[in-house]
Amino acid sequence: MQDAVCESLVALPNFSLFSFSKLILAMEYKQFVFNPIQENTYVVYDETGEAVIIDAGNFNERENAALADFVSGKGLTVKAVLCTHCHWDHIFGLDWVAQQYQPQIYCHAADLAWIENFGHICESYGFGERTVAYPTKFYSNGDIVSFGKSELKVLSTPGHSQGGVALYSKADNLLFSGDTLFFNSIGRADLPGGDEQQLIESIKNQLLTLPDDTAVLPGHGLQTSIGFERTNNPYLQ
Repeated sequence: MQDAVCESLVALPNFSLFSFSKLILAMEYKQFVFNPIQENTYVVYDETGEAVIIDAGNFNERENAALADFVSGKGLTVKAVLCTHCHWDHIFGLDWVAQQYQPQIYCHAADLAWIENFGHICESYGFGERTVAYPTKFYSNGDIVSFGKSELKVLSTPGHSQGGVALYSKADNLLFSGDTLFFNSIGRADLPGGDEQQLIESIKNQLLTLPDDTAVLPGHGLQTSIGFERTNNPYLQ
């Protein structure tokens, strides 16, 4: 299992399939691969030192330390945690982050049941007794989350879960897609609240309307782009 695989000031993978217009960004990010389900957690920050954590999936002391070391090493102030959705693998570390940094915690209200049932879900999947922090704010489609000099726009994308969202930076040509859109695939829709047709409609109406060279940073797996998925994703043809 990897602790960290990507930083935005490092050249993006040289995949001939993809073409990105910006390699040096005003908004920077660090990607971690956390927990047994290999979830992507992102620390997103800018020159002011203010940061947000997108999907706190850190699972154990080693992963907590990796996250804390990066934040302290960069001298960052964590202002918020932004949940793309509230399935267990994306919120394993929410309680730890809340205690460590006292940030605002954002999610969509339609996913609150996943937080309320988090302890039971973890026990049923064999992850033991675990606690979770509750959101302090709920966001809706079109909301803007600001930190430092940066902004992320909330794009509601129900289908993987009813409270699923993606987070878009127009200025930096970046989309944090959660489990809505993956490289050559889409999120599963077989969990409670899932709806594959609704998910596909969310992607087509909310995400495929973005520029082709928008970099897509998903909740699992490899980075991709809107243009590549528009042309090649078998679920979207």
